[in-house]
Amino acid sequence: MKHLFPLLLAMAILFSLPRTAPAQVYAGLHGGITLPQGFYADSRMSDHEWMFAQGHQLKAGAGRGWTAGLEVAYALPFVKGLEVLFCADFMQSGMNKDVQEYYDKYQSRHLSQCTAYEMKLPRLRHIPLMAGVQYSFPLTTTVSLYGQALAGVNLRYITPWILAYADENWTDPSADGSLKYNNMKTCTYASAATLALRLGGGFMVKNTVTLGFNINLLGASPLVWDEQETVRYNIYGNIKELNNSTRVEYYDIRPVIVTISLGYRLKVANAQRHVQDW
Repeated sequence: MKHLFPLLLAMAILFSLPRTAPAQVYAGLHGGITLPQGFYADSRMSDHEWMFAQGHQLKAGAGRGWTAGLEVAYALPFVKGLEVLFCADFMQSGMNKDVQEYYDKYQSRHLSQCTAYEMKLPRLRHIPLMAGVQYSFPLTTTVSLYGQALAGVNLRYITPWILAYADENWTDPSADGSLKYNNMKTCTYASAATLALRLGGGFMVKNTVTLGFNINLLGASPLVWDEQETVRYNIYGNIKELNNSTRVEYYDIRPVIVTISLGYRLKVANAQRHVQDW
């Protein structure tokens, strides 16, 4: 978080400079797709390794997802095209195709004989809150090219991984007859706050419609989860229940996400600042 101090200091200096021209304030919304990159999107795994159940160093198996957010821009009057930018976004990705196929095969191989089963894979969610600067210059009378650099904090949340299955006809070789068997396994992941950085750019039409391409570096933090497993046996009406709980801390997860988004913004105010001479 120490990297935020130079940015905040620079913004404070910019706001403190004397000016008399009105500054324009814009507010807008944007949305688009997320494209995870590198180890964050990697899903190479051997047949016995369970993604998110036993952990995997620097690999998350993230698939394509979506993003939506809002932004407020404060156009600095003393440098044409320069704006102070504040952004709040929400990003979500599910598991990629390789991971989904792996679990489909697992279910058909190990759970197809069960009376009932259910598996829910995690969803990876991020809320980056960032501030920075954006500079644009005209290409034509209506189209501008812009670039931006932002820093802030990312709030990471992963939905639980759940596996539940029941077998009403499971036969125990040590028992005379069949018995009922239920299993419930849940991995609940700890949330995290990390440093977030964004570099990007795009095109702006009439200072209103934007098409943006950004790379988001959302920091590194350990993948921590609580694993809870409940096994219940019903042997001729006698119910036995076993509970196991484990807390696991594994290697860092390092989200790197490219976003392509379409946005729309409007001018909401003119801000006039009066400077008193001492």
